[in-house]
Amino acid sequence: MTSTEPRASEFGRQLRRWRRQRGLSQLELAARAGTTPRHVSFLETGRSRPRIEMVLRLAGELDLLPREQNALLEAAGLRPVFPQRSLENSDMARFRQVIEALLEGHEPLPAAVIDRYGAVRSANKAFEGLTPGFVGLEPEELVDRFFGPGPLREALVNWEEAASVWLARQQFEARRTADARLEALIARAEQLIGPLPPRIGRDELPVVHSRIKAGEDVLELFTVVVRFDTANDVTLSELRVELMYPGNEAADRFFRVARPAT
Repeated sequence: MTSTEPRASEFGRQLRRWRRQRGLSQLELAARAGTTPRHVSFLETGRSRPRIEMVLRLAGELDLLPREQNALLEAAGLRPVFPQRSLENSDMARFRQVIEALLEGHEPLPAAVIDRYGAVRSANKAFEGLTPGFVGLEPEELVDRFFGPGPLREALVNWEEAASVWLARQQFEARRTADARLEALIARAEQLIGPLPPRIGRDELPVVHSRIKAGEDVLELFTVVVRFDTANDVTLSELRVELMYPGNEAADRFFRVARPAT
């Protein structure tokens, strides 16, 4: 037995798991990746060692994100190809400036930078005013605050609908990434939420609005998400900028936003 066999076996297990999760046969994956079903079979059983080009082709056809592609490469005993740099890194300055411009330019409306796990990495003043204390909390703390009993849950008029939307989005991400921490966050949230009625939206609205009590008013807000979908950096690929917009006149007044002329 050589020292490379455990790594090859781990790669094979991961490849098989991803292939099955994507609902592909060995024949289908081989056709997409430009190889043979025999070679895919040998890779899964550890009888063949993959080259970096083949791992990346397979990972691309399996629609894996940079973090998961790196993990697949490392399982094959190969070096990861996607860097994971802090936003404070000098190489990220231009992208950091874009994010800051999005946040500042969205004032007086709320905007925030959210990571894969739902943690608020940074936000503008309007967002911090609407949800004080959220920036910098660990994802587990945010789940407890959002789904557990307390003022936030009481302020959300459509809390059950918002909870359903959060769960659906995170479950989609968990299926896409097989991220253990995401799965643990979902389990934590489901325990706090309890049974939910079937998700029923308001038929006249094309998107789900958050409906938040503010004194005598109910503010309706909807969110537009900006992503770096072509990012080759792990950190950047997992960030999203959430821009919130008013959905009714009460929210316009609250944020002092002029409605466009009709």
